[in-house]
Amino acid sequence: MFITETQKGGQFWNETHFVPHFQPIVNAINRSISAYEVLGRQFDPDENTYQSLGGLFHNRDQDMVPVYNIDRVLREKAVKHLKDSGLRTKLFFNMMPNFLSRVHHTDLFAENFHIIQLIEKYGINRNQVVIEITEDEFDGSIERLIQIVQIFRDYGLKIAIDDLGSGFSNLERIGYLHPDIMKVDIQIMRESLNKNSFKQVLGAISEMSQKLGSQLLFEGIETEEEVNLALSMGANLLQGYYFSVPNPHFLNRSTFSEKMTTVLENFSNHRSKELIEKGIREQNIIDKLNEVFNGFEETSNEDFAFNFKKIVDSLPSNILKIFVCDKDGYQITPTYDLDKDAGEYHEKMNQIGNNYAWKPYFLKHKAEADRFRKKWGVTYPLYDIRNQNQYVIFTFSLSENRILIAQVDWME
Repeated sequence: MFITETQKGGQFWNETHFVPHFQPIVNAINRSISAYEVLGRQFDPDENTYQSLGGLFHNRDQDMVPVYNIDRVLREKAVKHLKDSGLRTKLFFNMMPNFLSRVHHTDLFAENFHIIQLIEKYGINRNQVVIEITEDEFDGSIERLIQIVQIFRDYGLKIAIDDLGSGFSNLERIGYLHPDIMKVDIQIMRESLNKNSFKQVLGAISEMSQKLGSQLLFEGIETEEEVNLALSMGANLLQGYYFSVPNPHFLNRSTFSEKMTTVLENFSNHRSKELIEKGIREQNIIDKLNEVFNGFEETSNEDFAFNFKKIVDSLPSNILKIFVCDKDGYQITPTYDLDKDAGEYHEKMNQIGNNYAWKPYFLKHKAEADRFRKKWGVTYPLYDIRNQNQYVIFTFSLSENRILIAQVDWME
């Protein structure tokens, strides 16, 4: 990599060759560029090209002094470019925890941090700066990192956690730092997970971001399919080569507005059809179970288990497992498990007495039944690792004291 020049036997850094590049971050809500990630590039005059400095910043064996100086050069050029542009856009700056904790040992005051010095020097608005916390491995003091992040936050800067799906414990970082923005790199996660697991993990991150009040940003997006995946997970911030490679200048805010309008309309139409089809599938199951269990409300406790066993063979063929609990969640019938090869249900008596009152689907069903007199409930698709299949759980109030639990095959 072209990094240094030699003059009279010594090495020096040519600052003019270090040029910040900016990759746009598109906001799906207003379909415009709302921010840029600042990335380090070095100009090679021999090739008349720019080369990424990612390898330099992530090389743990690299001498920190020149890396620190290059980082400062790039950061100041980026802030100056923002000031000169007059735009109200945001800039995302990558900062590695190991780097921060080594540079700032005891001088934990806002005025000692370079990014804060630059904000004051160039007079840009504090809410235009987002600090990305990213690291492959973190071996520093977590207490010091928390203090540093709190200084940034108290000053008015937003905090993002970068590279979710890679590096040191993401849950640890999220728990300690409670970021304003959670960044997910699709490429990183795709390399380590199969497609179904990938979607399940993304779904969990999406749900976690909503519960924490963090915005969700998907980076590494290269295709419209990946844009649709990001949108389906609730990401309102999008970044990747699908929109633009990093370049040394800001783009017009509305550069991708037309493109995003088309994408959003296609996504909305496609997703609406999916939800309609899902609703039809759910209603078909509900109608069939209603038909099978019609009249069970009047069955006495003494006859219930016997009568329940009699109707098992009348169940729709996509019901994988079924049993009944009382209102307190205790299982009062055997579990009937479908043997797909034999095409019949196996009775499991030993599961009588199991308790499901703590299950989210059971609690949700009881709450909605009590409040809205709702008879049915259905979960979002779940995954059975052992049987390698997707399923949903239907709950059905057979009577005031009996709740049916049915696991239904949901593979496409």
